[in-house]
Amino acid sequence: MTKKLVEVGLAALRLSLQLMLVLLLIWGLLAASPLDPLNVYLGGNRFGVSAEQQTVLMQQLGLNLSAGERLCDWLAAASQGYLGYSALFHQDVSQVIAERLPLSVLLMSLAWLGSLVLGYLLGLVAALKQGSVFDVCIRRAAWALSAIPPFWLGMLFISLFAVGLHWLPVCCAAPPGMSFSEQPLSGQLAHLILPVLTLTLVHMSPVILHTREKVLDVLASDYVAYARMHGDNQARVVSFHVIPNSLVPAVVLQLASFAELFGGSVLAETLFSFPGIGQALVTAAMAQDTALLMAGTLISALLVFTGNAAANLIAERLLAGEEG
Repeated sequence: MTKKLVEVGLAALRLSLQLMLVLLLIWGLLAASPLDPLNVYLGGNRFGVSAEQQTVLMQQLGLNLSAGERLCDWLAAASQGYLGYSALFHQDVSQVIAERLPLSVLLMSLAWLGSLVLGYLLGLVAALKQGSVFDVCIRRAAWALSAIPPFWLGMLFISLFAVGLHWLPVCCAAPPGMSFSEQPLSGQLAHLILPVLTLTLVHMSPVILHTREKVLDVLASDYVAYARMHGDNQARVVSFHVIPNSLVPAVVLQLASFAELFGGSVLAETLFSFPGIGQALVTAAMAQDTALLMAGTLISALLVFTGNAAANLIAERLLAGEEG
C-alpha cells in the first residue's frame, strides 16, 4: 500500500513539473512574439482608436503589466478555478473550453478507436498471411500512410469526396447557423467522417506493423507449437493464444501515441474548420489570446499525460503477469 502511494505521489509530482514547464514555455513564446494582442483584439484597427481608449483597453486586458506579472496573475486565478477571459471569443475561457472540448474528445476518441481496431485487424491478417499478396499490400500501405502528412491526406479527401463527388460536407461540424448537437445523427456522422477517417488512416500504421510482428512472435512460440501438437486448429490458436497476447500490446502502443494523435487532431480541426479545442488553440496562438492558449495547453497536456499514464499502467500489469 505504501509503495502504491509513493508511486501515485511521484506521478503527481511529475505531472506538476511537466505542466509548469509547458506553461512556462508557452508563456515565454507568447512574450517573445512580435504580434500585437491589442491590435488583434481590435480587429487590426488599432489606429482607429484613440490613445486614451487604447490605454483603457490595455489596462482591462492586463497588457500594461509585464510578462512575469501577467503570468503570476494567471496562475493565481487558475489556482482558484478561473482560467481568464478570452479576448478572441469575448467570453470566459472556461465557457470556450466547455463548448469546444467535447467535440475534440469525440473526434480523438473515434479516431483512436478506429485506428486501433482497423490497425490491429490488418496487422493480424498480414501476420496470418505472411508472405502473401495481402501481407505485402498491407505492409506497403502502412509504410506509405506513415509517411503521408495528415493535412495532405485531408486535402485529398476534401478534393475527392466533398468537392469532386459531393458526398460529404467540405468543412465544419454543422451547417451554418446550427451547432453540432442540433443537427440529426446523419448530419453529425457526415461532418465527422472526413476528419475521423484522416486521423484514423494516418495513425493506424504503427499498430499494423507492431501487431504483425507481435503475432508472428506468438505463432513462433513454444506454447503455440505445443497447442498445435495437441490438435488445436488455426482458429483455436488465434482465438486462445494470438489475440490475447497481441491485443493488449497494441492497446498500450495506441495509448502511448496519444500525443501524436492530439497533434494530428489539431491539424485536422484546422484543416476541416472543425470547432474543437485544437482549432481554438491555433487561432488563439495567431491572435495571441494568452488566457485561452494557456488553458488549452494545460488541458492538452493533461490529456497526453493521462494517455501515457494509462499506457505505463497497462504495460506494468502486462510485465507483472508475464513474470508471474
